[in-house]
Amino acid sequence: MSAASDRCPRCGGGFHCGANDAEPCACTALKLDATTLADLRQRYQGCLCLNCLRELSSSMPKAPARQ
Repeated sequence: MSAASDRCPRCGGGFHCGANDAEPCACTALKLDATTLADLRQRYQGCLCLNCLRELSSSMPKAPARQ
């Protein structure tokens, strides 16, 4: 188990950002819309922890189904 190497600018918790790891970071599996991503980039410097990203992705309004 690796030690936390970063601090989440949203919650302050420690985490390991996997952006530079050999395997894709777990955050790449989460989907955030372009507006949310732009807002996060303006509000925070650096990566957010997976828990915060999950919370943000689950609070996004769901797109209506296409008919």
